[in-house]
Amino acid sequence: MRNTWLAEQLHALQTEDNKLVIEETLRYIEQLEDDNESLQVALEGTIWSPKKWNENR
Repeated sequence: MRNTWLAEQLHALQTEDNKLVIEETLRYIEQLEDDNESLQVALEGTIWSPKKWNENR
């Protein structure tokens, strides 16, 4: 997880009763971060594509 502060705060809230919820929340946030990174890479690829450089505006 890239946001270490958030991970630390969630771990601080963790108890035996909510352990599963906290772990799954962390896993979900990691998936969102990965999806966001993939989207950023895809958008950058579109913006910086050589095909785009030659398009008439």
